[in-house]
Amino acid sequence: MDKIKEQANQVSQLVFASDTGELYKKTFIRTWEILKETGILLWLVICLTFVGAEWFYRSSVGLGRNVRVWYNGLGEKTEKSEAQSAASTGQAVLDTVQSGATYLLSQARKQLGLKDSEPLPTAPAPSQPAVDSSPPAPAAVKVEPAAVAEPELESDPPDLDQSDEDDANA
Repeated sequence: MDKIKEQANQVSQLVFASDTGELYKKTFIRTWEILKETGILLWLVICLTFVGAEWFYRSSVGLGRNVRVWYNGLGEKTEKSEAQSAASTGQAVLDTVQSGATYLLSQARKQLGLKDSEPLPTAPAPSQPAVDSSPPAPAAVKVEPAAVAEPELESDPPDLDQSDEDDANA
C-alpha cells in the first residue's frame, strides 16, 4: 500500500507541477499547427493533381484533334445524321462537364498561386454537309402560265468564208 501512495504522490507532483500546464499548452499548440499545415499540404497536393489531370487532358485532346484532322484528311467520311445527332448530344454533355472542370481548375490554380492557363486552340472544324433541321416546306401549287408565243430564233448564218472557198473551188 505504501508503494501505491508513493506512486500516487509522484504522479500528483508531476501533474500539478507549475511547468506541466505550460508543456501541455505548447504540445496542443504544436499539434494544432502540425495538423493545420498537413491539411494545407494535402489540399495543395489535391489541387496539383487536378492541374496535372487538366494538363494531361489538354495534351490528350490536342493529340486526338490532330489525329482526327489527319484521319479526316485521308478521305474517309462516312457520317450519317444519327452519328451527327449522337455527336451533338455528346458535345453538349462535354461542354457541361468542361465548364464545371474549368471552374474547379481555376480555383485549384488560385490555391496554388498559378496563373490561369490559356484556352486550347480550336482545330478547324471539318466541312460537314449541312443538315436541314427545318420542317419541310408545304407542297407548292404548280401554276402554268398562259400560252405565250415565243419569238422564233434565227438559224445560224452560213459561214461566209467556207462558201467563198466552195465557189472558188467549183
